[in-house]
Amino acid sequence: MTRALFVVLFLLPAAALAEITRIEITSETPFAGGKSFGAVGPYVKVTGRFHGDLDPSYPGNKGIVDLRAAPRNAQGRVGYSADFEVLRPADPAKGNGTLFYDVNNRGNKRLIHLLNDVPASNALDTPETAGDGFLMRHGFSIAWSGWIPGGRSFPAAPGILRLEVPEAAGIEQPVWDEFLFNDSRQREGKLSFTPVNLDKTKAVLTVRDRNDDSPSTIQRTAWEFVGDDAIRLLPAGTPFRPGALYQFSYRAKNPPVSGIGYAATRDWIGFLRYQQKDKAGTPNPLAPNGFHKISVALAHGTSQSGRFLRDMVYNGFNETEDLRTVFDGINPHIASARLYLNYRFAQPNRAYSMGYGFLGYPDAAFPFAYEKLRDPLSRREDGLLERCRARANCPKIVHTVTSTEYWQGGHSLNTTDPKGETDLVLPDNVRIYHFAGTEHVITATMPKGVCVAPANTVIDPRPALRALILALDRWVKGGAPPPDSVYPKLADGTLVPASAQKWPAIPNFAPPRTPNPMAQFDYGNKILDRIIDTVPPVPKDFRYPVLVPQVDADGNELAGLRLPEQAVPAYTTTGWSLRSAEGGGAGELCYLDGMALPFAKTAAERDKDPRPSLTERYQDKNAFISKVRAAAQDLARRGYYLEEDVEKTVERASRAW
Repeated sequence: MTRALFVVLFLLPAAALAEITRIEITSETPFAGGKSFGAVGPYVKVTGRFHGDLDPSYPGNKGIVDLRAAPRNAQGRVGYSADFEVLRPADPAKGNGTLFYDVNNRGNKRLIHLLNDVPASNALDTPETAGDGFLMRHGFSIAWSGWIPGGRSFPAAPGILRLEVPEAAGIEQPVWDEFLFNDSRQREGKLSFTPVNLDKTKAVLTVRDRNDDSPSTIQRTAWEFVGDDAIRLLPAGTPFRPGALYQFSYRAKNPPVSGIGYAATRDWIGFLRYQQKDKAGTPNPLAPNGFHKISVALAHGTSQSGRFLRDMVYNGFNETEDLRTVFDGINPHIASARLYLNYRFAQPNRAYSMGYGFLGYPDAAFPFAYEKLRDPLSRREDGLLERCRARANCPKIVHTVTSTEYWQGGHSLNTTDPKGETDLVLPDNVRIYHFAGTEHVITATMPKGVCVAPANTVIDPRPALRALILALDRWVKGGAPPPDSVYPKLADGTLVPASAQKWPAIPNFAPPRTPNPMAQFDYGNKILDRIIDTVPPVPKDFRYPVLVPQVDADGNELAGLRLPEQAVPAYTTTGWSLRSAEGGGAGELCYLDGMALPFAKTAAERDKDPRPSLTERYQDKNAFISKVRAAAQDLARRGYYLEEDVEKTVERASRAW
């Protein structure tokens, strides 16, 4: 886009654009205590709330479930509001021209934690919360906003971003909640929705010990409602059993119109990109003087929010109401399925295989892949990019995953046909990078003792993510494409059934029986309208094949982007762990944690361990460090790493000796 055309578009009147009707700016303060970031200088943090409304008759909104049943304002539109936060250069002209939207994860900011090498925080106030300033040094303008409907299942909390949407009053329907607790202190299970009444004869509580067990019904005399927002076991004070899978079915009323989350994000980014001010004259937070430098928009989403991005594109929300692109590029990170958001009685904070149960949420359904394929179950053809292709507004995609997504989320279905028989050719606008031997996030997610071993925190994929984000930014601005995709494949034997993996006989070690299967469920006759009327869903006699990365003689994954800590290993690292007897459900996959099993230091110490010791491999620490440095430099030469991260990686890896 030429500068002249960009200025014309930016100055179009607000009424012609997406309907963000009002901006409330509650604070505008120096970011990180006024710290300056290289040539870009200091940043400003703007917080507030935006208000919007939606025309239910607009074609781009018609797919939002229950939007037509929501209350309307005097203009016949459906209103909503959301929290927002923006970080921008104090001098917008010094930015790099990219708006970078971080889709919050359950209300939490994740982008700065991942890219600025700093512990996760929602505060973003002290200089320390800026980390090494990576995003700021490169001139990105960063935005967040609420997209998860607030309410009983997502209550307000300090620093948490929320979306307020209307309820579809008067609608009643069967729903279900699921509970999996990891200790014996849990006495209540919180309900996601308001029950129609507290008649226990209209509700059912079941429990099972493992995924494939048949559920047992708990007698109604053994549980009760606690008000209208929870249940508990009887007698009062009885704990839920750790590791057991509880499922509670009941009748609920007044569902929030949750699919507004996609439209609110669409319209907020459209406002930030293309509008000068709101209808009341409040300036765009990125354009305090009526002009900004933004020319492209990227989006990052971690886990839940990565699934949000995949589903947002799939559902056709990458286009504003005046037919302009929302995101030019997206980075779904550690996300393999889609999202349970645009449904009646949606539960977006749930996830397929949350804990270890695969309990019937419809986010794990065809299509999985970006390319158009035929579903062997329904026989229909579809792909995640079909709607944006028809509208010529598909983003460029850098999709990054860990080993956990293969074991817990069926990620292999993103790169194979649905029968698991053939590798796909990725679309030209898609890159997929598997960070070999890494777990879902770089910190433990489970309490101590629930998993059989400590979490895998020894491999940090964030340096590679930094390099790939800069590559995505260059790509959407017309530069060279990112480096080649790197992930396991059927053709070279690096993507296999779990039964074909060749694990070393490590003492006191047992691999999983299977990854979480991609089970399918019968949701009733209305599922095409995003309405589930078979509660709880009934399992079908059909499962998509789930494949996993093959391992080498050390138990480390053969294929993918082998980061320096795995290319020059001191551990066997996995993206999976197993639940312990103490945690309940012994032997089942342990949520999102992996394991790091260290090599012995010397041959004498390794006893019956078949994996060579550190000294047998590297002789001494200096040789080990030299090899780590060479591996990091090789990744940098190939475009998967940044030179500035080489020595930090060497320092971190050296602690393994």
